[in-house]
Amino acid sequence: MNLVSRWASLAGGLLLAASAQAAPVTYQGVLTSGSFAGSVAADSSPWGDAAGWSFWQFTAPFMAQVTITVTPNDPAFDPVIAAFYGTEADTSGYLDLRTGTQSVHVALADGATEWSLGGPGEAATLRFDNVYGSGTFVLAIADHADGLGQGALGYTITAAVPEPGTYALMAGGLALLAFAARRRRA
Repeated sequence: MNLVSRWASLAGGLLLAASAQAAPVTYQGVLTSGSFAGSVAADSSPWGDAAGWSFWQFTAPFMAQVTITVTPNDPAFDPVIAAFYGTEADTSGYLDLRTGTQSVHVALADGATEWSLGGPGEAATLRFDNVYGSGTFVLAIADHADGLGQGALGYTITAAVPEPGTYALMAGGLALLAFAARRRRA
């Protein structure tokens, strides 16, 4: 085999490997405030191929505080979760749970309290203030590659994602209070 054909076969192999990791992003649902159930592949690794991750979409009003907790239903599940602002065309856009090619990394959590490492069976909670805009966010969930668990590992998401209607209702209530106070003075 000559040098040119070796380089051609190497380049072809690299292209095949890269395209094997590119899969469409499949969303398990849309998060609002409340509880949601889902599952993720065991040992899906937050630093590896995103094709094994679990994805959810959500929106949040600008400047709202968002809190999302993922609680394992299986004691072998060691969740690592991340939020991104914007979406990727396919899973190859997520280089790891801290880097997207077209989206902005917002927050990462691995444990019940921020900046603490969790372990198998422990919930992961992320919190952030939406200073990014009113577009779509993506929640990505992975399992640490620790050799524990097999198949799909179940979890429950508890989300406190305020909807725009919540802020409109609060503003309306404050306006009514201001009107009543002004009328009382008159």
